[in-house]
Amino acid sequence: MSFKEIKLGEIIHIKHGWAFKGEFFSSNGNLIVVTPGNFFEKGGFKYTIGKEKFYTDKFPEDYLLKKNDLIIAMTEQADGLLGSPALVPENNKFLHNQRIGLITVLDNQKTNIKFIYHLFFDKELRTKIGNSSTGTKVRHTSPKSIYKLSVKLPSLDVQQKIVNLISNYDNLIENNNKKIKLLEEMAEEIYKEWFVRLRFPNYQNTKIVVGIPEGWEDKKIIKLGTVVIGKTPPTSKGEYYNGNIPFIKTPDFKQGSFIIETEETLSNEGGNFQKNQFIPKNSICVSCIGTVGEVVITTKDSQTNQQINSLILNDSNYLEYFYFTFKKLKSLIQAYASTGATMGNLSKGKFEQFKIMTPCEDLVVNYSKLVKPMFDEIKNLMMKNQNLKQTRDLLLPRLISGKLNIEDLDIK
Repeated sequence: MSFKEIKLGEIIHIKHGWAFKGEFFSSNGNLIVVTPGNFFEKGGFKYTIGKEKFYTDKFPEDYLLKKNDLIIAMTEQADGLLGSPALVPENNKFLHNQRIGLITVLDNQKTNIKFIYHLFFDKELRTKIGNSSTGTKVRHTSPKSIYKLSVKLPSLDVQQKIVNLISNYDNLIENNNKKIKLLEEMAEEIYKEWFVRLRFPNYQNTKIVVGIPEGWEDKKIIKLGTVVIGKTPPTSKGEYYNGNIPFIKTPDFKQGSFIIETEETLSNEGGNFQKNQFIPKNSICVSCIGTVGEVVITTKDSQTNQQINSLILNDSNYLEYFYFTFKKLKSLIQAYASTGATMGNLSKGKFEQFKIMTPCEDLVVNYSKLVKPMFDEIKNLMMKNQNLKQTRDLLLPRLISGKLNIEDLDIK
């Protein structure tokens, strides 16, 4: 399979964004200014729900992005972010900011824009972008710097096959995500019907006392199980990291209902530093510093940093009920957290004293029996997605470099 080495400037054009005026930024609106915060470090578009910068003034129309426009981060606000690519997910919603580059191809007969998107995931290219950047505290790149970089370009036919192959993985992942969303919505709808609207089985024959079904009671979290808060081993001690112990931090919460993998792991030495305060699987983790009130469930014996309160339940039948209850009470938990100068902070002691309405045991057990298969399937689908992503990410550099020859394959 022949690849031709060319300069990026021979095949793409990068357009700078517009300088949107800060005085017209708002916390609500219809149009969102894209920032480097909308990129994952490896690549891909990231929604920043609750942190959007809406724009309320007029602007040139050609800075309104379209669905599937290819954009890259031209400023590195986090390690590894420089040159990160993303495809705009929606039409007429996002605005092309000055720190963002909009990539178009010069000739559609020679270059597939989706192939260029995948090309910018390549570690070698991203390293070149970083090496050619300017700035000390915050690194920047420019169209001229990127144009000078060399890449290997296969024929248009092979480009399309690479795009098709990677898209097949992405489509499987997206289909699984849709199933996950549907399953969680089903389980949550039953939760709301039973425990919010109070139309649980045999509710007609249940006595209501001061608005609360008989047998239900407010319980402090400390009565529901054991609360554990972790800490971070010194990063200067390299022997504390890169072991087999999952080390949960708040960025890991973005995965969804369950923690399937963690960005960092601890060694046995790191675990000993934590005094072996392991959080077993099927524990509930609640973020307690910064963005307070985010909730996930563990799938392995793990440890956490100091920004997370973990609840090891006395009774596993309450897992699904308390997962949705913590989600429902997020705003109340945030208000309950003490507020410092810059961020909320919910201490272990305050978390333990937080009260949660707890239904009678029989009702919660019946709810668990009903929705546990849904939660199990959600976890299985998330694990399948993890495997699909790992396989895709292993394939991509081999495809981009030409080490894996797919020229004679029929890939649609």
